[in-house]
Amino acid sequence: MYRIDSVVVSAYRTNCYALTNEGGTIIVDPGDQASFLQRWTQDLDVIGIVLTHCHCDHIGAVNELVAQHGCWVACGAADVAGTRDLHLSGFDAEGIDYVVDHVDRPLKEGDVIEWGSDRLEVIDSPGHTQGHICLIDRANSILFSGDMLFAGTIGRTDFPGGDQALMASSCAKLAEVAQDLRVLPGHGPATTLAAEKAQLTHWARVLCPREVAQDTARNDELRLS
Repeated sequence: MYRIDSVVVSAYRTNCYALTNEGGTIIVDPGDQASFLQRWTQDLDVIGIVLTHCHCDHIGAVNELVAQHGCWVACGAADVAGTRDLHLSGFDAEGIDYVVDHVDRPLKEGDVIEWGSDRLEVIDSPGHTQGHICLIDRANSILFSGDMLFAGTIGRTDFPGGDQALMASSCAKLAEVAQDLRVLPGHGPATTLAAEKAQLTHWARVLCPREVAQDTARNDELRLS
């Protein structure tokens, strides 16, 4: 089992995780404050960076850590372009010209990240962005949920690339996971999948286009009756 260290970075208070075992360290979502994260990781053998999605508060220190450690970078395949697009990443709204220099490993559903004796399975979970991913460690019952799932709520879909229908599908997918998992999100406190199952089921229904259309039709009927 790897050791999990975390630190909060950026004005958006992003959780950045360092996962360390005998095979080295993987960093999840190095969002900002590059010089601080370089100091934080200076004694670690960082072999890779995994991005749950392409937003600026999750990618803003990638290039600097790659320069320091010579590590690979991975993210969801559908978000690779977003790491180099100022509008999709949100850097344009911040007035910052920053793009990730390169992504070495585009990830898709079912891909496995292995290092040392541990492994993380990729779950496609679009909605917050087109290529958002979660990382599930089934052996140790841990889910790194990025900005898809938080304690008591889910990720927004009103940013460029967001999609309510995709978020509904992602919520339904996580709600169907039978194993209880400790959830380590991109922002805020940890939670458990069991604690969030009810809201996942709720949002899967509420955000589903068919349900929205049916609710609208029912409301129209009530207004006309």
